[in-house]
Amino acid sequence: MAAGGHCSQPSADRRELAWEEVEMRKFILDINSPLWRFMGFMGDLVCVNLLFLLTSVPVITIGASITAMHSVFFRLREKRDNGLIRDYFRAFAGNFRKSTIIWILYLVFLAGCVLNFNAVFHTGIPQKKMIMILLGAVIFLLTMTVMYSLAMLARFDNDLKDTVTRAFLIGMLCLPYTVAMILLAGVCFLISIANLLYLLYAVAFWFLIGFGLTGYLCSRLYLRAFRRFTSQEDLRKILPEEEEG
Repeated sequence: MAAGGHCSQPSADRRELAWEEVEMRKFILDINSPLWRFMGFMGDLVCVNLLFLLTSVPVITIGASITAMHSVFFRLREKRDNGLIRDYFRAFAGNFRKSTIIWILYLVFLAGCVLNFNAVFHTGIPQKKMIMILLGAVIFLLTMTVMYSLAMLARFDNDLKDTVTRAFLIGMLCLPYTVAMILLAGVCFLISIANLLYLLYAVAFWFLIGFGLTGYLCSRLYLRAFRRFTSQEDLRKILPEEEEG
């Protein structure tokens, strides 16, 4: 009896090892495994990041690039993508005029606010602190409105005036989301320029995946904000019928 018991132990061990080997092969070779899904996700982020950089080389096209990036991530999250590169350039071309107008106006107003902020900073007027706070608030509201406007262009088909107006209202009504997105981008940027060592790593990070990763994280917050103010009728215009329910 004892001898028989000793003989069965190696056999059981071999079966367990064989089972673990099979599971490991599935994990590595099965394209539906968590490993391959993660690798595919990272590949999508890198691809979108490179497309964003490519189309943002002229600074005035950054607005259209941001809109195209949001459009791709909205579609990926809702499983409506028809090919990442095709979706990106379709959104880039389709929203180019509106996005570029919004972006150029933002740059003009932002430059004016920054110049005024700098001028006030170097003066000794009694209301200096209050004026700087007001200018900071204006910059925050401008940035918020542009962020939501560019994301809304990727999601809805409205005219320019309606887009900007609704973007401002949604940004204010979803202030926690707004602050979270601005802090996310701001903290990443500040860490990047903290010192020379971080800067070297940051260049590689932003070049490979940084903009794509930031856009992907923000896309979830945008969708949650939009769904709070989107009617079922609007959803039918955006999503296929099988995805509405």
